[in-house]
Amino acid sequence: MPGPEPIRSIDPGTLDSGALYRLCTSLVVPRPIAWVSTISSEGQANLAPFSFFNAVSDQPVVLMVSIGARRDREKDTLRNIRQTRCFAVHVVDDRLVGAMNITATDYPPGTDEFDAAGLAAVPCSRIAAPRVRDAAACLECELLELIPVPDTTFTMALGQVVMVHVQERCLGASGTASAEALRPLGKLASNDYTRLGEVFELVRPRMGQA
Repeated sequence: MPGPEPIRSIDPGTLDSGALYRLCTSLVVPRPIAWVSTISSEGQANLAPFSFFNAVSDQPVVLMVSIGARRDREKDTLRNIRQTRCFAVHVVDDRLVGAMNITATDYPPGTDEFDAAGLAAVPCSRIAAPRVRDAAACLECELLELIPVPDTTFTMALGQVVMVHVQERCLGASGTASAEALRPLGKLASNDYTRLGEVFELVRPRMGQA
């Protein structure tokens, strides 16, 4: 049996913030992408992608999206969530990668990214924010809590899922979505992304099983 691979231990305090960010975002991969639509109290729609995102509970289903400031200015997404207490999270599938990338642009405040990316917006069922008509899946969320991350510019938005929209082609007989049909995009380091590769099943062992 070969010996252990050489390993380097790195104290985060020895790296500047940029180097630490690049290292950690290259290790926590692939990250799912939350393509978040919101609406302001004045009715202005917004759409932007975030890769600091995941599900954090199942009953009820709660999603977490961590939203950073942009040049010390609160992003439209966070401001809108604070105002209207809702947001919608879309799965980014590989058919819409170009449109998603357009919505990541640092537009001036108040820009409608739906229009900028040529996307059709349709009303959500339970919340005020619109959703992307052609997205493979969308989860409507009502805000539970906004949690500032200490000593950072980030704020975590916790939202309870109150409605789920999934294209029929993605749903199997069991009621779950097929990863192969969904074709979700994942975020890697820097400007790198990944598409779905090999899918395999691995059953969790039970106590006492060989």
